[in-house]
Amino acid sequence: MRRRILPVLLVLTLLVLLADLAGAPLGPVRGVGDAVLGPVERLVAPGGGEGDRLERDNIALTQEVRRLRDRQGVTDQLGDLDTGDLPSVTARVVALDRAGASGPERITLDVGRRDGVHRDSAVIAPGGLVGRVVSVGEWSADVEVIGSGGSGVGVRTGAKGVIGTLSGSDPTTAHAADELVITQLTRDRVAAGDAVTTLGSPGSRPYPPGIRVGTISRVAKAPGALTDTAVVEPAVDLATVDVVAVVTGPGRTAKRAT
Repeated sequence: MRRRILPVLLVLTLLVLLADLAGAPLGPVRGVGDAVLGPVERLVAPGGGEGDRLERDNIALTQEVRRLRDRQGVTDQLGDLDTGDLPSVTARVVALDRAGASGPERITLDVGRRDGVHRDSAVIAPGGLVGRVVSVGEWSADVEVIGSGGSGVGVRTGAKGVIGTLSGSDPTTAHAADELVITQLTRDRVAAGDAVTTLGSPGSRPYPPGIRVGTISRVAKAPGALTDTAVVEPAVDLATVDVVAVVTGPGRTAKRAT
């Protein structure tokens, strides 16, 4: 009797888990499940060995649903990645090296030289720029994120493309730990709400032009100063970044013939 009922319990459990994964409303399902499975569970519960096996099977099913959810989340993020015509390789963040008040200053990716990654490659998340590769191993790469100490990025701001330098802080401007700052902006040429994109580097290394960086939240106009300073809300939450694309560049994705 118990052996015939146990497979039924497993099937019903799997159906509930799959319904949860699909986002279906589970209130009615759980209500019916409690009414039907309660007496059945009491009937089969005393079997010690069979009860342990059922528990192990339920744990395995739960882990499989979690794995499917994780895979779906990665697929969704990959669909949002846009590097235009730039050759790139996708990667996941697997570790952080240093963490500041605003989040990590360096992150580690699960791709390296064998994947065509090299130093001074731009790293882009679904929202925009993450940073640049500063160290590469065979199977991993370290990335310095924008706003970390000592880093600076040339940017354009607003429809007119006003040029400035983006960094993680400025001693003359108060801002939140997770905000960035643009200095050396031409006076009275930018405003809150303006988009910020990369200026571009020679040979597009480390940064190709036009990659989204963030949005200006406010402009600081110091009395007597010849330039403005703008506070920027980053396009990417660096504390939660997961799936990224590393720009590899033409001819960098395959090993050269020797």
